[in-house]
Amino acid sequence: MGLSHSWIAVRGLTREQTLEALGMDVSDAQTNLLEGVSLLEWRDDWLVIVSDDYRNALQGELAELGQLGTSAVAYGASEEALYWGACGYEDGSDVWSITVNPAKQVFRVVGYPPEQLDPLLGQAKAAQAEGTDLFTAIPAVLAESICGFALEGDLSAVRHVSLKSTGRPRQKPAASPRKPGLLARIFGRR
Repeated sequence: MGLSHSWIAVRGLTREQTLEALGMDVSDAQTNLLEGVSLLEWRDDWLVIVSDDYRNALQGELAELGQLGTSAVAYGASEEALYWGACGYEDGSDVWSITVNPAKQVFRVVGYPPEQLDPLLGQAKAAQAEGTDLFTAIPAVLAESICGFALEGDLSAVRHVSLKSTGRPRQKPAASPRKPGLLARIFGRR
């Protein structure tokens, strides 16, 4: 069985707001970073939540955090399902997503991805001409370029807490003040 995990890095939410939104609490038992759901406070005010389910941060309960923070980036991968994906949020809105599934010959870009994507695509095309497939690495490299987080190397040194369900219904945290949307800025409404 191959690698399968997902993570979302969020800015603009406190640890307490994140736990409340997920309906989770810090577990007394510490598990491996890639077992269940874990939380770590990353550099530059990024809060990272890691799941052992490759869909959780892109389509599951963790994905909902992207709509609550001021900025977020999510990544998911499954070698068994032959799936790699990433997406980004700004001010609570889904801005872009990338999906790679070589078995179905899919490389899909939706929305407005960050400018870092163009050089990554150029490198992948050049490598493909030489017989190497770098397209599956693009979602991870792009997500890392935004928040600085990647699940690679010796993960035993990563300080994190394991999370457990509280058994209570999940709650959306109080909305943080946001800047007005594009139309509101153009037409002066708030």
